[in-house]
Amino acid sequence: MKQFIKFVFASCLGVMLSIFVMFLLLTVIGVAMGSKDGKVSGNSVLMLDLDHAIPEMTGNVATSGFSFETNSATGLHDIVKLIKHAETDVSIEGIMFKAPTSSPLGMVTASTIREAVKEFRDSSDKFVYAYGDYFVNTTYLIASSADSIFVNPMGMVDVNGYAAMIPFFKGAMDKLGVDMNVFYAGQFKSATEPYRRKEMSEQNKRQTREYLSDNFDLYIQEVSESRNLSPDKIKALINELELRNTQQAIDLGLIDAHKHWYEVEDMLREKLGKKKGRPISYITQDEYAGKVDLSSGSSSNKVAVIYAEGEVAYNDENRGNINEETYHKVFDKIRKDKKVKAVVLRVNSPGGSAFTSDVIWKEIGQLQKDGLPVVASFGDYAASGGYYIAASADKIVSHPKTLTGSIGVFSMLPDFTDAMEDKLGITFDTVKTSPYAIVASPFYHLRDEEKAALQSFTDNMYQTFLTRVSDGRKRSVDDIHEVAQGRVWTGQKAIDKGLVDELGGLDRAIEIASELAEIEEDYKIVEYPRIEMEFWEEILSEFNTGAQASAFASKLSPQEKKILETIESYRGIMKFNEPLARLPFEMTY
Repeated sequence: MKQFIKFVFASCLGVMLSIFVMFLLLTVIGVAMGSKDGKVSGNSVLMLDLDHAIPEMTGNVATSGFSFETNSATGLHDIVKLIKHAETDVSIEGIMFKAPTSSPLGMVTASTIREAVKEFRDSSDKFVYAYGDYFVNTTYLIASSADSIFVNPMGMVDVNGYAAMIPFFKGAMDKLGVDMNVFYAGQFKSATEPYRRKEMSEQNKRQTREYLSDNFDLYIQEVSESRNLSPDKIKALINELELRNTQQAIDLGLIDAHKHWYEVEDMLREKLGKKKGRPISYITQDEYAGKVDLSSGSSSNKVAVIYAEGEVAYNDENRGNINEETYHKVFDKIRKDKKVKAVVLRVNSPGGSAFTSDVIWKEIGQLQKDGLPVVASFGDYAASGGYYIAASADKIVSHPKTLTGSIGVFSMLPDFTDAMEDKLGITFDTVKTSPYAIVASPFYHLRDEEKAALQSFTDNMYQTFLTRVSDGRKRSVDDIHEVAQGRVWTGQKAIDKGLVDELGGLDRAIEIASELAEIEEDYKIVEYPRIEMEFWEEILSEFNTGAQASAFASKLSPQEKKILETIESYRGIMKFNEPLARLPFEMTY
């Protein structure tokens, strides 16, 4: 009897496994057959789904232990193309933006999407509606470009201006007996401050206040244009917390009406000619991307757009960062492709490894020696190492809100000697053949000679950085030093300081590159790096979005996600094996 039960159980298990494999294969076939089929249901509404970070390039999403994004996210510039495509797509009746309760979008990303939605509204006779239970700065900015904005009667418009809150670890490290050896070049290079101070320096407060104020003024200007209200009036309302009262926001014209979501859907059904209760055919930007061909033509001339986004990371070939190995392969392919006539480097990076930054700077210079014009385009960030890699470009185009500059270098080395001895009772002894056979160890106090050597190394790296920028911008090292010293500028200010040439977006940079290559009317765009998912990764991504999110990420509040993502960003700063050229933060609004 036991043997019989065993055979029955084994047979049932085999049948179940067979069903699972068959289901998996059918899923793969379905994905393959559904890809780019061009069939969008008639009477559809394009639903902008912006509750996750938007990469510059589709699929170029960094993965980490604290990452909650799927690696299939549609990139910013493909979203813009999709919105443009929807203008003339007879299957798309309009756009619906349902604001998430929190927003991971950067300032430039939000402004770029707003501009695309505004262009859609102005260039077509289709509707654009926005709805939110809770609006924050970036989601309201995008919503402001809609025909009508609706808010939940119990909702809130949490538009309060911009601020920076930076954690400082010096007090905790003192209690733990951990000391941090810090070496930096540039009085505004603030990335090391959390490890050597308990509050922001006056220089850091000054630069932070300035770029926040500049970008807030630009934000007010955009909202003013969209809602046809006085900038002074909007700023006064924000400063007095008047917008939290949604009825007040309605009375003042910043919101159009109170509505529950089901009421908005009833309004959409009427607009679409559907009976009450009938389903609305929504299609998200990710789904739409799977139906639409966004290729740029078939010319033999090519403009290569290289997306350099994420942290500049030494010897790390993961997606969503800038590393020397991946990008060497990219540059090598471009050099071998004689059809490539110009290059655009799209930068969205807070910086990182000084070593990797210099390698990529060298690769850009080699492209120029081969006769290819190179134009840089800046996104949310082009700071420190992010600016370094673009410094030699023939032209630099920045968005007014880009956080750029931060031309400075730092190195840090922890000293655990007191913590190990006083807290844990662990001591170290050594035998050496030479005085410096053990150097820069975290388990003994640095000698004065070592400190001097590390500071000298950091200073030399800074001088190299200044020289790279000086050569690229065709200005003296002293001139560059005046606007460098680790200081962060907005793109709007950077043009006055000579760090960028023109204000604009990626399209403008591509246009300039085609002009320099003298192919203005005859080119197509090719994008790098190529994002290729493994076979099983592509299959599992179909399940990953729902399964992983519901299993873990959906249980976290926006605040909890933000805490974990902040920890992840500081892991990028706490790298002691190399000098860094990096911003001390990454901001969302």
